[in-house]
Amino acid sequence: MMGTELGDDLPRSLVVDTHTHWYPRVLMDAYVESDAYPPCRREGDSYAVELLPGHWVSFPSHFVELDLQLEMMRAAGVDVAVSSSASFGEVDALPVDKAVEVAVAVNEARAEAASRHAGFVGLATIPWQDPPAAVDVARDAITRCGLRGVLLHSNVNGRPVDDRALRPVYETVADLGVPLFLHPGRTLLEPVARDLGLEVMVAYMFDSSLAALRLGLSGILDGLPIDVVHPHCGATLPYLAGRIDGSHAKPWCLGRTLDPPPSTVLRGFYTDTMCQSAETLAYAHRFYGAEHLLYGSDCPYFSQPDSLSLVRSVLPESSLEAVLWKNAVRLLRLELSSSLSS
Repeated sequence: MMGTELGDDLPRSLVVDTHTHWYPRVLMDAYVESDAYPPCRREGDSYAVELLPGHWVSFPSHFVELDLQLEMMRAAGVDVAVSSSASFGEVDALPVDKAVEVAVAVNEARAEAASRHAGFVGLATIPWQDPPAAVDVARDAITRCGLRGVLLHSNVNGRPVDDRALRPVYETVADLGVPLFLHPGRTLLEPVARDLGLEVMVAYMFDSSLAALRLGLSGILDGLPIDVVHPHCGATLPYLAGRIDGSHAKPWCLGRTLDPPPSTVLRGFYTDTMCQSAETLAYAHRFYGAEHLLYGSDCPYFSQPDSLSLVRSVLPESSLEAVLWKNAVRLLRLELSSSLSS
């Protein structure tokens, strides 16, 4: 399935979901055996996670069993799933040696899945907390395992994503020619937001917005041809872009004028369609433009049929092919054919 060319025989109805999550057992077992956030335990053949204090959430089987997840996707009319771990799928809180071991195993699991399923594309998990190790694991994930992008959570175990020590990792991502997929992780607000579920409802959006803005304003990516995907319709940033442009040069903010302005930098990122609001999706479409908007459902946390219905009802017909598959094929350099099957 992978390559650099787009086949001429692709159907107009093709759907590439760029925002899906699968938890290989090797990752979940590492959480069970560690003290990393969030607490995790085995429940029979599956797992449970303490996402709220004293409140354990059991994972449905399709969170860890990829065949079940892909069966659901095919039933929903999704042809290709771009898969990563989600908000607690990082290895950044593990000891470095263990983090490398788990990251490599997770990447190999995604590579093996891609070899078995024509509709599966994997993103790399890397140990961001140790830049030299992250560089090595990223190169291995892309060159040996054939994964198609690198996952970055919204902070690196509490450290900002523009920490200058991370510059070699970003240089490696640029050298490998793959996109960087940003996703919320355990947020900086977690201590004061976890008890009411506020971390999931809103703090995720704040944390990923801060991370995207840091990537855009700090200069950490200067000179690097990296495509950044900031999910969830850009979280809070499209709505705050006017304030950011109007405030960034003030002496009590950044204190210098950026050229181009921050909003232009942010519009250079990609986003996905993951939201539950027609108004949000329409606003993201206007802010980023159809060429920088990717279909994403956040499956299995959210319904693909519902998200596809929202996209098709809100976006103009002229944008649908670009959003549903063409942008993803270009960004991820995929070679797809009309014979997609498991």
